[in-house]
Amino acid sequence: MNVSRIALIIPHTDITLETDLNRELPNCHVVHTQRIWLGEVGVIAEKKMVEEDLPNSIKYLKGITEFDVAIFGCTSASALYGKEGLHNLEELISEELRCKGISAFGAVLKQLAKYKNKNVALVTPYTSEVNKSMETALLEFGYTTYYSCGMGYKEDRQIAGIEPAKIKEFLMSHYDGIISKDGTVLISCTNLRAMELRNELTEILDMPVITSNQSIIDWLMDNMK
Repeated sequence: MNVSRIALIIPHTDITLETDLNRELPNCHVVHTQRIWLGEVGVIAEKKMVEEDLPNSIKYLKGITEFDVAIFGCTSASALYGKEGLHNLEELISEELRCKGISAFGAVLKQLAKYKNKNVALVTPYTSEVNKSMETALLEFGYTTYYSCGMGYKEDRQIAGIEPAKIKEFLMSHYDGIISKDGTVLISCTNLRAMELRNELTEILDMPVITSNQSIIDWLMDNMK
């Protein structure tokens, strides 16, 4: 059996993306994880992670094996620098690890592109500052955020501990703003257990619902055949 090897770079506090990948991917997919420090889920801390810690983390993965794909698994951080920044980030990962590379935000954009509408309802565990950064990045790629709501968390460990029922309760409390005939719901954050709810929420809202981790897994399945 051929083994497909995935290089995964994530904030040191992220446990949900690894869990989702190990649960959803076929057994022939092996995940090699490198963690990088994230002080808090905020713009300043995430910029430091992308500018300083990400390049250093690649060194620990470089050359240990031949990777089929590489992922930077932080949605908000990979959206920080807009279109040019996203291109540079993914190019760095691809060139250094000599394989196809993508970020969480890049995977989200590819998932959004599958739908015809350009209107996004953004649901996150983030603060308003981080949500604004996400909205700016989405706009640069041609998407209008017609509604945005965040749970206000700065501590990534706390985000990992949010139960799916609480995520659903939060989203439903914003139902009137989210519901739209021509919108797509984006639940952002690789450390949020939103993928477990996706099918249920899609049925309840009767709208496309995408999550960061589901977007990454779909991209992997498309690129590791």
